[in-house]
Amino acid sequence: MWCSKILVAYDGSAASQRALQMARGIIETDDAVGLVLVHVARMAGTDSAMAGVDAMIAQDAQQARDELERMAAFVPNPTTVQVLVGTSPADLIVRCAREEGCDLIVMGSRGQGGVKGFLGSVSYAVTKESPVAVLIAKEDD
Repeated sequence: MWCSKILVAYDGSAASQRALQMARGIIETDDAVGLVLVHVARMAGTDSAMAGVDAMIAQDAQQARDELERMAAFVPNPTTVQVLVGTSPADLIVRCAREEGCDLIVMGSRGQGGVKGFLGSVSYAVTKESPVAVLIAKEDD
C-alpha cells in the first residue's frame, strides 16, 4: 500500500464527512492501514470572559469525540480518535500527523477563506505546512 496511516480531520461538515468516506475508500484496500480521526476544538483564548465560550466548545468537542468513536467502531482497520485543543487548527493537524506518523492527511474544504472558492483557510494552511500529501474533499454543490 502506498500509505500506512491516514489522518482525517473531521468537523461534522458535509465536506469532512466526504473526507471520511474518501479515507475509508482508501483503507478498504488494506486492513493494515491505520486511521487517525481528529477533531479540532478551537479555544477562544485565556481571557476569563471567554470561559463560558470555552466550556461550550469543550462540550461540542466531547460530542465530536463520541461521534468519531462510534464511527471508529465500524472500521476494521486500526483506528484512533483524538480531539486536539488550541488556537491554530492547521498547526494542530500538521503536528498530529507528524506525531502519529501519518503519510496522508484527508480533510474537507468549504472554501470559506484562504483562496476564495477553492480552499478554506484551514485546508489551505495545512497544504502549505504539511510534510505529507494532503487530499482535499470538496463539499458538493
